[in-house]
Amino acid sequence: MRRNERIVIYGLLGLLVVMVLSFFFIKEKIIIFGERSASVFFLQYEEETKTTYLVPVKRAIPRGNIEEKIKAAIDELLKGTDEKEKADGLNTAMPEGATLIDVKVEGDIAFLNFSKEIEQGGGTMLMTDRLAQIVYTATQFPPVNKVRLLINGEPIKYFSGEGLTDVENPMGRDNFNYPIKTGG
Repeated sequence: MRRNERIVIYGLLGLLVVMVLSFFFIKEKIIIFGERSASVFFLQYEEETKTTYLVPVKRAIPRGNIEEKIKAAIDELLKGTDEKEKADGLNTAMPEGATLIDVKVEGDIAFLNFSKEIEQGGGTMLMTDRLAQIVYTATQFPPVNKVRLLINGEPIKYFSGEGLTDVENPMGRDNFNYPIKTGG
């Protein structure tokens, strides 16, 4: 083989290696920095049957570890419904101004640390709706099956300023009797 042919062959092989490595780098970057979706659970009241449904709505969240995914999903829940969702009859029990400070997962329990605004409002039904939305949204991420609430870093025994709802023990989906309605 002539010298020029070897240079061309080695050059093409080098180019092929660079292309293959670039493909894997780009693919990995997309996986790391891409987005995925999660369900945010809103409420829909059906007058005919006098039933409140939980309705999962897909929202884009960034990829990350389990705590980051739960935080992103709850942050989307706290944003509330958009105009189309409102027009479809969806609503939320989340109060304005509430924030999720941080999330910690231990075993199958997610510890959600909210600002004090999460307890604003009143009435047992409103608080139960709010808790159901939080629990269903957070427990879609395995291995999380239960949620424990904290307010400004402190575990709480009762939810809301009126002490209406006992939340001392971690709550799972089985603590709520809400039918799920798909398709808005």
